[in-house]
Amino acid sequence: MADFQEQLQRLQEQLQRAQARANELPPLVPEPPPPVETAAPPELDERARIEARVRSETSVAELQAQLIEALLENARLRRALEEERQNHARTREGLITALGDALEALRQRRRSPKSP
Repeated sequence: MADFQEQLQRLQEQLQRAQARANELPPLVPEPPPPVETAAPPELDERARIEARVRSETSVAELQAQLIEALLENARLRRALEEERQNHARTREGLITALGDALEALRQRRRSPKSP
């Protein structure tokens, strides 16, 4: 039994020495470089800011008031966008008409005989 204990002790010491030597060796696989910090898209920053603001509001009434304001702002922006689209369409039609008129005037000028 004593031989077994001595052999076990020697093996444990050998294992400890081997582990110590292994810790001194450079790693076989290099560690990956640290991740490159990239700027988060503005949408993520905005979302994080809004989420933090919502989480800080504890009152349901405050959150309801903010929701109503957001929905009103959304409706106002939709109306403004629609108005802008209509204005753009009118401007485009006006420019196309003006271009057509200018081309027609140019054609008539080319067709008419030159005066002496």
